[in-house]
Amino acid sequence: MLICVSIRTHSICKLPSSTNPDTLSIHTHCTYVRIYMYLHRDVGGYRLVGSPRSIEDKKYDRNAFIFNFVFVFAADTDTSPHEAVILKLGDAFKSFELESSFLQGEESQKRLPAILKAVRDGLNTCGCCNIPIDDSNRLNLKVIPSLPDPPVVCDHHVPIFTCSQEDIGSKPWDFTIEQILQYIDGFSHVKRISQLSEVDTEIVRSCVQHLVVYGYVKLISIFQYSNVYVAMPKVKELLNDPNLQRECLECVALPGQRPQIEDVFRLYCHLEAGLTVKDLLMRNDLKSINERTFIQFGLMRGIVRHLQKYPVLLQGSSLSSSSSSSSSSSPTLPEGQHIP
Repeated sequence: MLICVSIRTHSICKLPSSTNPDTLSIHTHCTYVRIYMYLHRDVGGYRLVGSPRSIEDKKYDRNAFIFNFVFVFAADTDTSPHEAVILKLGDAFKSFELESSFLQGEESQKRLPAILKAVRDGLNTCGCCNIPIDDSNRLNLKVIPSLPDPPVVCDHHVPIFTCSQEDIGSKPWDFTIEQILQYIDGFSHVKRISQLSEVDTEIVRSCVQHLVVYGYVKLISIFQYSNVYVAMPKVKELLNDPNLQRECLECVALPGQRPQIEDVFRLYCHLEAGLTVKDLLMRNDLKSINERTFIQFGLMRGIVRHLQKYPVLLQGSSLSSSSSSSSSSSPTLPEGQHIP
């Protein structure tokens, strides 16, 4: 028995709008589908993915019952997040068949199209489904999206929340993450958080890495008055985006103060290579603006970026003046430049 389920993948890729999944028939592709082989091939503008199952028993014709669920995607879809769902779907119905001959029963066969349609609609709508099969079984499926590789978290990195701390705090985190959440303020670096929370530094790095992967936290550099920042082209959005203006003023204003967006925009435009935060404060009046949150908001929204200064060894330079130099003498490194 071969069953085809058309999938328009939630948040990954969708079939062309001209295609009606309800009318997409397996007969269209039956020439290309073999029930007894693992299926992963592109046919006629679609990608077919399936995972066959076989139940050997003398009660079946030819002593075996073989079935396959085939999902149909657009040809350019990344199907890797759905492969685990396809495997679980096959295993689940194999279990149902062993328990109650679900795939062989006349009544259950009549319900099967509605179940598969509910699977398709659930995965397309929200990436999951929870469907009752009988009095004692339910079908639970969920698409787990592919996550990027976790970034390297160093002791000097500063984690900052990308959403409200109340929303994050309401989630069921493990004890260690809950212990460090209260110390993530956008200014304390990883080493400092480790000291305040009395949690090993390596464990804190791992927790922060976990939060970054799932998008709850972003990493920025340590704020120092000797830092140099430059404005990015996105700074122009401050003049045209009312929502960004409101968020900016709420973030950078000192308690009881209400700066003008024109003043904030002018300060961002003053940031340039060679100008430290200390120089910016000496040249401008920031009575109503918190310089720390001013820089923090700019980094979070991509309005500014931090210029780093590194020592660079020039090509052909030698670290030691001669082989007879004292081993205790330190080599002189060339002066670093601002790296764009």
